[in-house]
Amino acid sequence: MNEDDIQKIFFVECEESLEAAEMGLDECKAGTHDGETINAIFRAVHSIKGGAGAFGHEAMQAYTHCFENLLGDIREDVVELNDDLVNLLLLALDCLRDHVEAARNAGTKPDDAQLMSQLEAARSGNTQPSVDQKAVQSGSAQTAVGNAADGLDDLDSLLDELTAEPPSPEPPSEPIDSESDGTTIEPSHWRVHIRPHSGGMSNGSEPLLWLRELTEMGGQCETCLTSDIPQLHELDVEEGYLGWTFRMPGSVSEDEVADIFDFAGDDVSISFGDDAEVPAAQIANAEPEPDTTQEAAPASNQPPTTQTETNDQNSKSEDPAKSASPKPKAAASPSSVAASKKPAAGSQSVRIDLSKLDALIDGVGELVIAQAMLTQRLANENCEHIEELAMLDSLVRDVQEHAMAFRAQPISAVFGRVPRLLRELAGNTGKHVKLEVTGETTELDKTVIERLSEPMTHLIRNAVDHGIEPVEERQASGKDPEGTLTLAAEQKAGRIIIQISDDGRGINRDKLRDKALSNGLISEDTQLSDEEIYQLVFSPGLSTAQEVSNISGRGVGMDVVKQNVKDLGGRITIDSTPGVGTTFTLALPLTLAISDGMIVQVGDQSLVIPLAHVIESLRPNEGDLKGMGTNRKMLNVRGQFLPVIPLGAMTGADNYEHDPHKGVLVIVDSEGFGQAALMVDAISDQRQFVIKSLDAHYRTVDSVAGATILGNGQVALIVDVDYLIQSSSTANAVAAVA
Repeated sequence: MNEDDIQKIFFVECEESLEAAEMGLDECKAGTHDGETINAIFRAVHSIKGGAGAFGHEAMQAYTHCFENLLGDIREDVVELNDDLVNLLLLALDCLRDHVEAARNAGTKPDDAQLMSQLEAARSGNTQPSVDQKAVQSGSAQTAVGNAADGLDDLDSLLDELTAEPPSPEPPSEPIDSESDGTTIEPSHWRVHIRPHSGGMSNGSEPLLWLRELTEMGGQCETCLTSDIPQLHELDVEEGYLGWTFRMPGSVSEDEVADIFDFAGDDVSISFGDDAEVPAAQIANAEPEPDTTQEAAPASNQPPTTQTETNDQNSKSEDPAKSASPKPKAAASPSSVAASKKPAAGSQSVRIDLSKLDALIDGVGELVIAQAMLTQRLANENCEHIEELAMLDSLVRDVQEHAMAFRAQPISAVFGRVPRLLRELAGNTGKHVKLEVTGETTELDKTVIERLSEPMTHLIRNAVDHGIEPVEERQASGKDPEGTLTLAAEQKAGRIIIQISDDGRGINRDKLRDKALSNGLISEDTQLSDEEIYQLVFSPGLSTAQEVSNISGRGVGMDVVKQNVKDLGGRITIDSTPGVGTTFTLALPLTLAISDGMIVQVGDQSLVIPLAHVIESLRPNEGDLKGMGTNRKMLNVRGQFLPVIPLGAMTGADNYEHDPHKGVLVIVDSEGFGQAALMVDAISDQRQFVIKSLDAHYRTVDSVAGATILGNGQVALIVDVDYLIQSSSTANAVAAVA
């Protein structure tokens, strides 16, 4: 794996850390946070800082260091967390996201100077010594660290300063029992011993940064071990020859020190306690020493002390009330910083390049087609191996379901970006909007999620700019000054239903119709239903905004929304009530690749009806059909009358069956347009089909959602059920008005 591959993993982990931090800050804003929430935010920012330093993203590293300082003060209860501070942290997180994006795309880093000043100013309530004061108080060791960071390259001078005689260390304090109530007072100081190994330099780590962070936490360098430094001509700059002992204040816990070394892994050893020593060096070119740990290992059942491993059992057994400032062990075995959160025995996940998953899905699609062809051929030859065919069908389905599960992701990946968008809109419009989310764990295909981000952004921007009223207008109408935006997602009949609702002024039906008239989109005598008028919102160049802003008002964007949703094989509907609000409903397929369908025969055509829409199929009796108008029929299904749609006429097939009593009626359900009965000649089969985009290979065709290849090699069109029912409903409405 080369450096570029490692950087890609780093940026993926950055996204995960940013999401974790934003979730934590959202909890802080809602007032549902606890100490662990702050710790999680701190760890997320700290992880990004460690990777930024390892890959040379200096601007990001400097910014996250400033961000982390404030989080550290909040974690230590030095700075009180309030609403204003949470808002500042959210802005800081947005800027950090911009830093990550700039580093990923080699772009220009964001201007963070003012925000860094605000972060530093927010620490003004810190009663502890500032970083500069600590540097002065900690003496020559800290001076050496600062000089080394400035690029000092004289080895003798550096060693002189690193090994300068430190101030006389105070004797270790032992716990003292209080005479009044018998409680134990923690020692004022404890010691930590650090030894970087060769990997610490070759893998991009920077020991000087570790030492600087220890000093900023109040640590004081007592000794620097230099006995392993070879002659100058034998020196390898990627080896670790130095070791340090730091005296830490009792207010700092071992876990906090361990967090500094999260990215170090096995490249550094660390031990805690006054009686412990600096771990032995692991020099790659050094002669191996006799192993003296083999005899002791069975007795203690512990790994050698030079190995880096955290004593999780001790930390778990401590009293939670003392976890913020735990008592250091008097004689702790060396522990690994990297293992402070000990992983499971085996990895539970693996990162796979998306292109490999796409290739797998394509292969599974071809497998489905080949299996259908094999079944068709064997069926034509009256093959008796029905059990084997059924087993093959079951196995192919299992492979397909597992392959699709690899690409499934929760929709929270899209919903999680909305809080930042609302914060930006609040700054531009002055409208503060509360976000309510349900169903964020609903899963759908990663490709759908990626292509869903843009249309959702347009809808949310328009909801805030057009839908939600200004504060004065809301108060005058008796509404809460703060608007509400609701995002909801659920899986329904093989489709994902996403709703974006606001509690704003709603869509003015008459104003929208007049605007469409003035733009020449409709004529004066055009009869439209409410749904059709609302659909005019998606017409290119149509906007009802009174003013053009940098958010909306040019009529650009909503037509793109509809096209993007249609490209995904979905449909978008609008429901609006003046003075109450507007709801946009998106119905999307779970996946863009493979689905289940009912193959029907209509005249000379084989068509596919997506099984997600099918409720039942039946052959009507004489009394089940009623006439409406001159050529419309309604089907009575257990007291409910449904329109009968001759699929042959709607799709232009030849020689299709005109008599419903001789054909088959397939009852289907749509999203937002109710149910209907599709009249077909016969039902041929029910099986999985691979969806092929008609737009990419031909052009967009109304009433057709795509195409597929059947087992006999014939191309079959996939019926767009929603469009057929909507068209039928519109025709009925126009006929009734006429």
